[in-house]
Amino acid sequence: MSKSASIRVSTDISAPQGAVWERVCQHEDTASWVAAVKAVTLTREGTPRNGLGAIRVVQFKPALWTDIHEEITAWNPPHSFEYVLFKGMPGLLSHLGRVSVEAVAPDRSRLHWDVDFVFRTWHPFRLVLPSFLRDFEAVLTAAGQNLKAQLEAG
Repeated sequence: MSKSASIRVSTDISAPQGAVWERVCQHEDTASWVAAVKAVTLTREGTPRNGLGAIRVVQFKPALWTDIHEEITAWNPPHSFEYVLFKGMPGLLSHLGRVSVEAVAPDRSRLHWDVDFVFRTWHPFRLVLPSFLRDFEAVLTAAGQNLKAQLEAG
């Protein structure tokens, strides 16, 4: 048995699709706009460098959040990339993340960050899962707002 959960966050940004894409696809720069991230390190380059097949390790600032390992499994610039988390989250059966940038006008974009989780029914993390999901959604929402503020400031 398993428990699934999804998080869907969108942010409208007054910046061209290409400018938004250039920020979100630079994995090692993620900490500059995702406040809960301490660092992102590429441990394997993809095609291109940050693209398909790249593996990144994400270190978080919250004390109880573990380092996670993710692989880029789809790469469609300047529109989207997908990643799977394959190591680092207790009780996780599967995790698919998708970051996409939609052009809504020449100088406006919509950033979408969608994450689908499947957890084992019984795992040590299960008691804090609801609060973790709320906190993680807040992190993604704040990240979109941070990126918006940065890009709109010039």
